[in-house]
Amino acid sequence: MQRSIEASRLAPGVLGLLLYATAFLFGAPAAYFPFAFFLLLSLGALLVLLLHNALKSHWGLPLEPYLYPLARLLPLMGLLGLPFFLFLPELFPWARPEASLDPVLLHRAPYLNAPFLFLRYALSFALFAFVLSRLRPGEYRAEVGAWGLPLVFVAGTFLSFDLFKSLEAHFYSASYGGIVLLSAAILALAVAVALAARQGTAALRGQAQNHTNLLLALSIVWIYLEATALIIVWGADFPHEVEFYLKRLQGYWDEVAAFWVVGGFFLPFLYLLTNLPKREARYLLPAALWVAFFRLVHLAWYLLPALGRGFGVGEALGLLGLGLLFAARLRG
Repeated sequence: MQRSIEASRLAPGVLGLLLYATAFLFGAPAAYFPFAFFLLLSLGALLVLLLHNALKSHWGLPLEPYLYPLARLLPLMGLLGLPFFLFLPELFPWARPEASLDPVLLHRAPYLNAPFLFLRYALSFALFAFVLSRLRPGEYRAEVGAWGLPLVFVAGTFLSFDLFKSLEAHFYSASYGGIVLLSAAILALAVAVALAARQGTAALRGQAQNHTNLLLALSIVWIYLEATALIIVWGADFPHEVEFYLKRLQGYWDEVAAFWVVGGFFLPFLYLLTNLPKREARYLLPAALWVAFFRLVHLAWYLLPALGRGFGVGEALGLLGLGLLFAARLRG
């Protein structure tokens, strides 16, 4: 009986890993987007946990049962990202043979090269695992939050530069890391709030107003950084920077941009300003799910044009597979 119960718990995770592996049959870029989404979900959960501990907050207590399992999947995401080192030329312009003919990529070669990237990757995940090991559910570790939050944010910024920004041949933006990590924190917070709200108002322990306000505040900071980066890049009119937005404001990506701006910020912003989600879980739950969905749309707008893909079968299989894996971890 015990073995059958354990097998039933393991089955969704095993199936999830198989589906994720199947995504590689459609090319490494197809599997890369699902990997990026769930990596940012785990990393965002760690950032929210560190903020909760640093502030000794009450709003984080009902979210701990969901944030800790999500954050503890970070080491596994680090392992699941290792196969991409076998496909670097498919993903990154700087890893292709013709990169030596590009003066910008040639200038970046001492930093953007496979051995140094692997070293930074390993050190980043070692740091994440160490910080996570210093946290304890049900206990405030304010000192860990105080030094861990800036360390993880800096390491996460460099990791986002390495794994995501360097997908673009020439693009540079100092705001890129902050935008990606804030989006990751919003994603993790929204998922945790949705899971807690699903249990009813009692599970939120009277913190629905704080959760609503935190989602609202992080969204405002995120859109400020997003808009500022666009204004600065567009105003400076440097070809190597503007090409990032030109690629994402042509064809159907232009409609996707309008979709996530309106649906990902303005609509939830107006809804979260009302009293409904601050009082009852049944009104907060759809808002949290809505915000989480548009984090996916926003990340797709950022990464898929750089990977030269739309959203296809490979991406769907990868998302489903890792979603099953994460769901199994949350149940366990």
